[in-house]
Amino acid sequence: MQFCICAIATAAAYWIRHREVAEFRFYDNPPGIGRYAWILLPYSLVTMGLLIFSDQFSALWRPLTAEVDFGLVSWSKALLWVFLLDIGCFTVLVHLTGGSYRSPYTPVFFILPAMGFFLREPPRRVGVYVLLIAAVFSVVLRFKETPRNQRLLPEGAYWLVSVACLFLSALIGYITRPQ
Repeated sequence: MQFCICAIATAAAYWIRHREVAEFRFYDNPPGIGRYAWILLPYSLVTMGLLIFSDQFSALWRPLTAEVDFGLVSWSKALLWVFLLDIGCFTVLVHLTGGSYRSPYTPVFFILPAMGFFLREPPRRVGVYVLLIAAVFSVVLRFKETPRNQRLLPEGAYWLVSVACLFLSALIGYITRPQ
């Protein structure tokens, strides 16, 4: 799942960069939100590295390494750090690409709690993720690049629907989680 999130984010970054080059090639000062794609490489390496070098994952490939243990971190701590890095990285990307209302990276926030339940994270930890995501989504919603003469559509209703759906999906995930 982490690999897929990294791949989706990278594909979006390249799409944005390609569109910027095509749209703004004759402008002196183009918007350039695609210039932040470099953030995805260290993010991907760190998160994937945490998972690969966790005790659970390294046990799978230990027979290939002459029984040398490369488990540097426990699986539980690795997942905690990966989720926190996911939230942090996408908060930065959402902020840099127009805020929660306009960024193509905003939807990633809303799949993270479901991934937590799928990966058997403790419900209390998933609850912390949900609260953290709701907080950063709300804060980053305030950062927007909208010209003064352009009215922003119903931002309050957008916030309400988004946060309510986040909590609803977390509640459904909690109720239907395996026991």
